Amino acid sequence: MLSDAASTNGFETDLGARVRSLRRERGLTLKGLGRLAGLSHPFLSQVERGLAQPSVGSIERIAAALDVSVAHLWAPPRRGDAVRIVRHDEGTVDERADGVFREVPGEPGEPSLREWTARGRRWPAEPSVTRGEVAIYVARGAVEVDLDGTVQKLEEGDTLRFDGTIPHRLRRAGGTNTRALLVTS
Repeated sequence: MLSDAASTNGFETDLGARVRSLRRERGLTLKGLGRLAGLSHPFLSQVERGLAQPSVGSIERIAAALDVSVAHLWAPPRRGDAVRIVRHDEGTVDERADGVFREVPGEPGEPSLREWTARGRRWPAEPSVTRGEVAIYVARGAVEVDLDGTVQKLEEGDTLRFDGTIPHRLRRAGGTNTRALLVTS
């Protein structure tokens, strides 16, 4: 007869390894994680060793205690072959009145990255709306972001994060070489 550990598909072992790694990174003991998650430390030990099949509720509690998303616990670990350099001339370019957008190529399901090189100081006629969270990082210059009528000014090095369903548009507030990175998850 096969043991339960021998019959798993590796999911429990991978999940357990991620939980153990994150727990150790945060300097937590099994008991400490158990207190934060409201789960027993013997159960968490079994999870880490791939011997337990935690419920979705237990995984949600573990993720919250470790301050990560459930998807982060479930995602397969990144391998060395997942490393990719994207060169400055790669990606599709969309030239608009408000600037040049370069879509940085990535894998399906990964956050979308766009590099924005600003042109004028005029607002685009229409705001954008997108699903997911948007983060705008100003690499050079200064940018103003209109979030449904509220304008935020960002200086070089600033980042603005917001729900992409809020109508938004941006314009250059700094010099002619203003550049920002837009990330949509």
